[in-house]
Amino acid sequence: MGGVSFSIPRGMKDIEAQEMGKRLWINNKILGIMRKYGFQMIEPTAIENLETLEAKSGPDIKDEIYWFKDKSGRNLGLRFDLTVGMTRMISNRFDLPEPIKLCALSEMWRYDEPQFARYRNFYQWDAEIFASPKQEADAEVISLGIDILEEFGLKNYEIRISNRKLIENLLKKFGVRDQTELERILRIIDKKNKISEDEFIKEFKLVNFSDEQIRKIIELTSFKGSIELVSETIPSNLLKDKGISNGYQELVNLIDILKAFKKDKKCVIDFSIVRGIGYYDGIIFEAYDDMGKDIGSIFGGGRYDKLCGIYGKRDIPATGVAGGIERLILSIERNSLFPEISQAPMIYVATVSDDLRKKSWEIVRRLRETGLSVDFDLRERNLKKQLEYADSMNISYFVLVGKREIEKGKVKLKNMKTRKELELSLDDIIQKLSNEKESY
Repeated sequence: MGGVSFSIPRGMKDIEAQEMGKRLWINNKILGIMRKYGFQMIEPTAIENLETLEAKSGPDIKDEIYWFKDKSGRNLGLRFDLTVGMTRMISNRFDLPEPIKLCALSEMWRYDEPQFARYRNFYQWDAEIFASPKQEADAEVISLGIDILEEFGLKNYEIRISNRKLIENLLKKFGVRDQTELERILRIIDKKNKISEDEFIKEFKLVNFSDEQIRKIIELTSFKGSIELVSETIPSNLLKDKGISNGYQELVNLIDILKAFKKDKKCVIDFSIVRGIGYYDGIIFEAYDDMGKDIGSIFGGGRYDKLCGIYGKRDIPATGVAGGIERLILSIERNSLFPEISQAPMIYVATVSDDLRKKSWEIVRRLRETGLSVDFDLRERNLKKQLEYADSMNISYFVLVGKREIEKGKVKLKNMKTRKELELSLDDIIQKLSNEKESY
């Protein structure tokens, strides 16, 4: 096989032990928060029928995902998010108690152009609430996202909230003619914070919008402030429109609930947030970390009351939130919030001579039976080499099985960080290290 380079595909990455340790630490904390909120964990299939994926995002989605024909000629695709699978799973389930609160943490695939903080294979956490039309459900998923950020010690973040119902009806008042044009305009607005104002205006010129229409849209999407300022910004005659009024009232209700949950301090109404995906139809939101503005949103979501009806007989309201693990890792790193994390075993059991190997195996077994993480020599190396290995692996404790100690019913326990040694019985070691295991 000379000359062959077995590289990984473009946009993919291997996850090595150090990073995987961080991911496991993150995953455990996120799952703990989702359990605290009463979400049940599930795992939708990674491979869907292509028509299932197209039903959510249209036939053009084929340009943005991994799709293929199987050996029987069926069109299949790798999932690009978790919402599709969750929605499909419950769309014909009439036996589930309502509301239905589901969560997942798994990997996705998108055929995007690889760039900073974005891979073609990535991981997301996701929480969805089905069968509740109330703003309490919207507040619940936003509060969940906030608690996840707070769990990692992130403080300099902002939750930007908007309402698709309000924005869409205002755009219609500005002269947007039909649904196709509306969705195109929303996709342009979704780029607002990623491109210059000149590029933003140029995009609208391509839609043949007048200068007055562009001015109104720029003015609308530039609004960012408290809920109290919304009614002062939108003319009173427009607030009488049913769609605009309903969207505004949903925002008022949401902020009231978030205040009761004490989750409103980092929340702001921001009409540049539109979530370019077409199925959103109510409250929408995105979270940004001040230390990672180039990363993009660290979580986002919103209400999608009509999506369930596409996949089955249940036309039920829904709302949800999802966040990227890779982006969260970058935010935690930039804020220097990662603790010392290692996947190395806690204990290494070493022997000074071959005739004590059997005794060392018994000690390994007993330590593992108590739930401690233990490794031992698999290469018949001398004591110096065993110590060097334990040091290089950042193992916390070194247990030395020596003839003199064994005769006294004891072994040596060496703390690899402080270099202090104790001569203890195995029972004493188990008691001492079991107390440290939870913080390890």
